[in-house]
Amino acid sequence: MPSYSKPTIEAVKLRNPIEDVVRERVPELRRAGALWQACCPFHEERTPSFKVDPRRGTWRCYGACQDGGDQLKFVERAYNVDFVEALKLLATRAGIALPEEPSGPKVDHDPLFDVLRRAETFYRGQLRRPHGAAALAYVRGRGLSDATIEAFGIGFAPPGGSALFDAATASGVAPRDLVELGLARIDDHGQPHDFFRGRVLFPVRDIKGRTVGFGARRLSDDEHAGPKYINTPQTPLFHKGRVIYALDMALDHVRRAGHLILVEGYTDVMAAHQVGLRTVAAVLGTATTEDHAALVRRSGARRVSLLFDGDDAGRRATLRALEGLLPLDATIDVVRLNGVKDPCDLLIAHGRAPLEEQLAHAVDWFQFLLEWVQGLEGEPRWKAIDQVLALLWRLPRAIPRDERVAQLARTLDVPLESVREQMASAPERRRAEQAAARRAEQASTAPAVARQSDAAAPQAAAVAPLVERAWRGILGAVLQAPSLAAHAAPWLERCPHGALRELFTAVLAADAQRPGAFTLDDVFVQLADSRARDLVVPLAGDAERSEDLALELDEHLAALQRWEVEQRLADALQEAGPLPRGGAGGPRAGADGERGGEVPGLASYGEAQLHTDGDDTQLRLLAELDAQRELIKHQRRFAPASRTTPPR
Repeated sequence: MPSYSKPTIEAVKLRNPIEDVVRERVPELRRAGALWQACCPFHEERTPSFKVDPRRGTWRCYGACQDGGDQLKFVERAYNVDFVEALKLLATRAGIALPEEPSGPKVDHDPLFDVLRRAETFYRGQLRRPHGAAALAYVRGRGLSDATIEAFGIGFAPPGGSALFDAATASGVAPRDLVELGLARIDDHGQPHDFFRGRVLFPVRDIKGRTVGFGARRLSDDEHAGPKYINTPQTPLFHKGRVIYALDMALDHVRRAGHLILVEGYTDVMAAHQVGLRTVAAVLGTATTEDHAALVRRSGARRVSLLFDGDDAGRRATLRALEGLLPLDATIDVVRLNGVKDPCDLLIAHGRAPLEEQLAHAVDWFQFLLEWVQGLEGEPRWKAIDQVLALLWRLPRAIPRDERVAQLARTLDVPLESVREQMASAPERRRAEQAAARRAEQASTAPAVARQSDAAAPQAAAVAPLVERAWRGILGAVLQAPSLAAHAAPWLERCPHGALRELFTAVLAADAQRPGAFTLDDVFVQLADSRARDLVVPLAGDAERSEDLALELDEHLAALQRWEVEQRLADALQEAGPLPRGGAGGPRAGADGERGGEVPGLASYGEAQLHTDGDDTQLRLLAELDAQRELIKHQRRFAPASRTTPPR
C-alpha cells in the first residue's frame, strides 16, 4: 500500500471541508448552532443523532453506532474503501494531484494472477495471426479502433482443441492451475481441452486492474455453435456477480464526475470510451448483487445511470440492475434509447453528443417503472406490479419506500391499502427484514471493533483493565483539552504499546507543532492510516462529560502510579515469601475500592519485616502507596467547584 506524507494528507483535508463531504452522502444534513446534524446514514433511526463539528473537523453518531472520525474515516465507511482509496477520492474531489505511486510492475502474491496474465498475452497474440483474421475483422467491423482493441486487451481463442493448454504448460504453468482458473478441462480419457475455442476474447479485470477471467463471443452465426456469449466459469478469482467490466479503467473518471454509467455489453463500454465517455462500465449479464453495489460505492459515484438496449431485453436488464443498486445511497436514473437498439451502434455512428443529450433527459428509476406499468394491460400488468413491489422492498429506508408505494397507488388509481396489503404479502418482505437486521447488527458491532483496535494490534501485550481504563481517560482528557498535553507528556514511555501508544505519540507530535492549541484534525493528520484513528473521536467524546478535565487527568495519572506501586509491592512480597493472613493492619482497600482485599495484612507484615531483618522495602512502598491514596482524597475533597475545563 502506498504511503503519503503528512503535508499531503493535511492539504487534501483542508480542501475538503467535512460538512461538504458528509452532505454529499447525507443531503438532509442541517445546521444546528455550531454543529450540523442529521439521522445517521449508517443505521436506521428517526431522531437525528449524527453530528458534524466543522470546528474540529469531526463527525460522530451518538446513537446506535457510537462511531466517529474525520473526513477520511467518513469516506472509508460510506464508500467501503481503505484509507488510501479514501484519500484518493477526496484528492480527486478537490482537484489535487497526489504524488505518483512507486513505479514498476505490480506484484500479486497469488500466482494464479500470473497464469491469467500469461493467458491474456497468448490470446492477444493470436488475434494478429492468420487464424485470427476473422475475429479482428469482427471487432473492427463494430467500429473499434486498433488503439481501443489494444487498450482493452481483446484477443482470440484459436479453434484448435488445446492451443492455450499446450503453450502454457510448455512455459511451466501447472495443468491444475489452468483447470482451476477455468481455462482448460481434462476429459475422462485424460486429454486436455481449452475452455475457449474459436471465440473473440475480452479480458475481465477487477477494480485493481488484474485480469480475473474472460468473456467470449462466438464468431459464427450458427445457433448450434453454442451460446453467443460465455464467461469464465466460477473460479477462486472470478465470479461475475463480483466484478464490473472496465470499472478499473473508468474509476478515476467516475470519482471526478461522481457519475457512473452502466451498460450491458463489452462493445458498448469500448465504444463509449473510444468517443471519450470514460465513466462507462458494464455488468456481466446478471442481476446486480450486494458485491456490485459495494464496487459502485467504492467508485464514489453519487449518480448511477442505467443505459441498456432499447428493447424488451434492455428493459429486463434494467430491472435486474435495479435489484442490487437500490440499497445504495445514490441517485439512480434510466436512459431511454428511443428508436435505438444498441448503444454501441449509436456511439460509433454519431459520436458522444446524442447520447449525452439523452443522459441529460434520463428519468428517475421509479418513474421509468411507473411508465412501464401504465403501458400494460391485464395479466402482464399485474405481474409487472409484483416486480415493482419486489424492487421497493430493496430500498433500505422505510419512509422513501412508503412514499413510492403511495405514488404507485395514485398512478394505478387503486386504494393505498390494497397496494400495501399486496406488498406486505410479497416474499421479498422477509428478505428485506433480514437485510435490515443485518445492517442493524453491523451498526451495533462496528464501534465495539473500533474500541478494541488497540488490543488487536499484533505486537500489543495484554493490558490490565485498570491500566487501559486510565490511559483511555488520560488520552480523552488531552484530546478534549490540548493544554493538558504537556502535563501528560512525561508518561509517554509508560504507555502500553499498540494503538494507545500510537495515539499518544500522535497527540504529542501535534502538540509540538501547536503547543496547547492543536485540534483533533491535527491528530488525525499525524496518525495518517493508523488504526488508532478509530479511537480519537470516541475518547474525546467520552471526555466531554467531565466537569473538570485537569482534575480527572490527575486522578488517572495517580491511579496509574498507585497501580505501579502496588505491582512493585506485590513483586517485593513475592520475593520475601508467603504472606500471613489477617494481622493488625487487616486488609487494605484502594481509595476507589478496586484493589481492596488483594494484599491482606500488608501493614502488619511490613512492620514485622522491619523489626525482624531491617529490610524496609515493603514499608517504604506502603508509605508511597498511602501517599498516593491521600493525594486522591485531598484532590477530591478540596477541588474548587468553579474549576473549569480549559477551552477547546
